[in-house]
Amino acid sequence: MVGLKEYIVRLETYFNDHFGFRKRLIHWHNNWKYLLFRDKIGTDVIIGRDDWLFYTDGQMVEHYRGVRQFTPQDLLDWQTLLEHRRDWLAQRGIKYIFVVAPDKQSIYSEQLPAWLTKVRPDTKLDQFLAHMRAHSTVDILDLRPALRDARRIAPTYYKTDTHWNLFGGFVACQEIVKNLSKQQPGLKPLSLDSFEQENKLTHGGDLANLLGLDVTEISEDNTILLTPKTNLPPLETGANFTRNSKVQGSAIVFHDSFGDAMKPFLGYSFGKVIYLGQHNLDAGSIEREKPTIVISEIVEREFNVNDPNKLMTKEMLK
Repeated sequence: MVGLKEYIVRLETYFNDHFGFRKRLIHWHNNWKYLLFRDKIGTDVIIGRDDWLFYTDGQMVEHYRGVRQFTPQDLLDWQTLLEHRRDWLAQRGIKYIFVVAPDKQSIYSEQLPAWLTKVRPDTKLDQFLAHMRAHSTVDILDLRPALRDARRIAPTYYKTDTHWNLFGGFVACQEIVKNLSKQQPGLKPLSLDSFEQENKLTHGGDLANLLGLDVTEISEDNTILLTPKTNLPPLETGANFTRNSKVQGSAIVFHDSFGDAMKPFLGYSFGKVIYLGQHNLDAGSIEREKPTIVISEIVEREFNVNDPNKLMTKEMLK
């Protein structure tokens, strides 16, 4: 009898989980809530204006409003880490640049809901950049002005996803190469004219999925496709590298998911680019590959909460 009861319970659980319309009804329910309550906060997602979605992970609201700030010691710790990286790499003849990929709300703040207002004008990123300009010579790139300006050409971030789109990744690569050309003469940024541009309607992104929406029924109209024209050399591409026989130099890019949108473009400026999906530098990879340049990319929300002391301990650059 106990076995029969257990069987019935399991059968009922299976039926509830696999009932033909269950998932569809859940999606309908979530879509209905989304349509009615667009300005409310969801699980890890804020629904903004004009169907824009924003990721709230990492205390995004407090960081955007300026409630959370770096302490003087926090700023000094970041300075110490970045200077240690730069100096260790310089001893090996390698250039270094540190890049913060802005959060979407840093570029499209007008799409946030009306209730999300600032307490202080400066964010942690503003604090950090001001501190480093005053106290350090590490090469640091602020992408926000370029990404805001590029909006006049095409959207730089998805509406329903936390990431920048391919055009945003392209703009980031342009700025990185422009900046590196000061250290490495001969580097030239790509021209947008070298690509065929298409704005394509696609399904919803990761934030729509986090809301429990059926992403196949949510439209994403900020998908920008950039197809290289015949004047660009073909790139040999792999899971974590590109090769270009037409140019010299090499780079290692330490990155998070925002680095994925840069992969189609950086390879046109370097003979070889290796992409490692991590925020900490890896001494073994650098010593083995001997790149001319190391690029660190970290998204703003991760930069806000990462501990530079832990990164330094993990890297063990001696």
